[in-house]
Amino acid sequence: MSFLSPWFLLAGLAVGIPIWVHLVRREQPNRVPFSSLMFFRRLPVKSVSRQRLKHLLLLAIRIAVILLIALAFARPYFPNMARTFSGGRNKHVAILLDTSLSMQYGDRWQRALAAAKDAIAGLSERDRAQIITFSSEYEIRNMPSSDKSELRAILDGGLSPGAGPTSFTQAFRAVEKISEDLNRPVSVVLISDMQRAGTGGQPQRLSGAIAEFKAVDLAGQNASNWTVSQARSHRTIYRARYPDRLVAEVRGYNTPTASKEAVLTIGNKVVQRKMVEVPASGTATVVFDTFDVPLGNNPTEISITPHDSLPQDDSFRFVLERREPYRLLFLHVPGETAELYYFRSALGAETDSPFSIDARTPGDAASLRLQDYATVVLSNVGDPPASIRSALRNFVSGGRGLLITMGSRFPAPALETELKEIWPAKATEKRLLTPDRERMILLGQFDKEHPLFREFRDPGAADSLRSSETYAYIRLQPQGNVLLRYANGDPALVEKQVGRGRVLQFASIFDNVWNDFPLHPAFIPLLHQLVRYTSQLSEEPPAYTIPSAVSLSTYKAASQAGVWDVIGPDGKRQVSLEHEARPDFLTLRQAGFYELRQSDGSRLIAANIDPRESDLTALTAEDRALWTANPTEQQDAAAAPGPDAARRQNVWWALLLIALLLGMFEVYLANQYLRPQLESGVPLAGTAEPVEAKESAYGR
Repeated sequence: MSFLSPWFLLAGLAVGIPIWVHLVRREQPNRVPFSSLMFFRRLPVKSVSRQRLKHLLLLAIRIAVILLIALAFARPYFPNMARTFSGGRNKHVAILLDTSLSMQYGDRWQRALAAAKDAIAGLSERDRAQIITFSSEYEIRNMPSSDKSELRAILDGGLSPGAGPTSFTQAFRAVEKISEDLNRPVSVVLISDMQRAGTGGQPQRLSGAIAEFKAVDLAGQNASNWTVSQARSHRTIYRARYPDRLVAEVRGYNTPTASKEAVLTIGNKVVQRKMVEVPASGTATVVFDTFDVPLGNNPTEISITPHDSLPQDDSFRFVLERREPYRLLFLHVPGETAELYYFRSALGAETDSPFSIDARTPGDAASLRLQDYATVVLSNVGDPPASIRSALRNFVSGGRGLLITMGSRFPAPALETELKEIWPAKATEKRLLTPDRERMILLGQFDKEHPLFREFRDPGAADSLRSSETYAYIRLQPQGNVLLRYANGDPALVEKQVGRGRVLQFASIFDNVWNDFPLHPAFIPLLHQLVRYTSQLSEEPPAYTIPSAVSLSTYKAASQAGVWDVIGPDGKRQVSLEHEARPDFLTLRQAGFYELRQSDGSRLIAANIDPRESDLTALTAEDRALWTANPTEQQDAAAAPGPDAARRQNVWWALLLIALLLGMFEVYLANQYLRPQLESGVPLAGTAEPVEAKESAYGR
């Protein structure tokens, strides 16, 4: 029972008044006519405490009236009788069914379906129920229904556990939504293996108004499970042999020491097998190296044998893509090869470089097809052939990259005017720093949020970039976005977006004459980023974790366009008809490989289960106690003072009516017990009537 105005219960202390009245009486003397009172002494009339109560029924009625009035003003409310006081509404039951990956362990799913059917069988004819499945998301499977056959048909209609992780937060959000929509408390039946990982490391609370809560635990004791939790690998390589070590992690949860065989499979071919000793409830690493990778997109998998009771997490999937290096066209003036030397050295410093440089003079490149290249580098070229100028416009606007370095042949007004649509900044003057003036200038501020400078966000790396000395540069009037400046504020690097393409213009040249930047450690990472950025190389991870939303634009070059056809691990199309023309994102909900088909080729995406789902450790009693304690709080909140609660249960009217009836009966009973009694006495002179003896009505 709860009260809307509990302070009125203090009025119940007034029951002491009738008790005191019944214990204490004041004697009233009989009045007798007498001729003279001069020979009598005046004595006070005293109140005498009785040794026992009399007229107990009358006392009980008076106490009951006071208590009923106090209780009525306190406005009692009975949460468990909500249906009775609100017009006899039926119970609404929310059956929460866990469909996360861990429910595939052993026979948990079969027992879950049996428990759900038992909950349906326990419904009365007027009760209504809804079935809600949950893992990383929740789904309400039906409208409220009292048809048990319809509810059982939902369970038998193809429900099965998926690959998503457990999330009790999602389950409780579903309860909150249902209780808000119904505006009434909900009875909850939670059927799950009570996986500890489902809390996300945070205490969970039931949301919404809860009438009652029941948890069906399918886990029992903590189950043993081995898994391949992760693998560290490259996604894209540019040579036949894998250039690094491929490291995988095998982990056991609640497991004894065991030997497992780790198998590396590329495509449908087993490449290597390694034995690994996994300590009790511990982690072991296994290393694969010196293996070849076929050209193209290769679905790759590392699995362990023998399998356990949850084989779905015994494998880790990722993509190994071997492709030919991206081609760069490096245009330089005949005889000037210093900058080309530093370009080759910097790009070749990477173990598995994604670029190959095709160095040409402008005259030799006039007959080339620019679309075969990812980026064109104009190295101090102030007057390229007309064919190259016209081709550069289409090349950049079609989604390719252009990197311009400027030296002694700039300013070049004719070139800048002809290519003004794609030119980032206009050259105003050549600035040479001489010993009698400024000897050199340092690089200064840069845009730390730009992807070009992501490796220079730490103070030490930023200082290495700013330590480069510049002896000559071209003063620029920017028409694009300035990314890097010299210490005096002049632009050093300017960017311009042209259609789907990118153009970068550097105010000097990397030749160790105009500056010493090629001699500094910062040169190699910055040059790699300059070329990657203009070439728009996507940063594709080798694998994703379920659930993930993937931008499909990551998996195509900027020059590509068209319709995606997405095929899931189950062989079915993953994009609905209304979005198939140009889908933007793909949500990964299945473990395995997704194929992204386009007119000019296909790509692969690998998806794995959340490694936390492999830990089958159950919730502690303390964590689950929060669930069972919380419904009472929610129930009290639903019955908190407010017009809605008072309107649903008008118990106080009935209490006042009972108090009124008892009060009327008390008056009648008091008259019967304590009506005035006539006593005989000395008659008055001139009258034959005796004098009436009066006595207090209280105390008898």
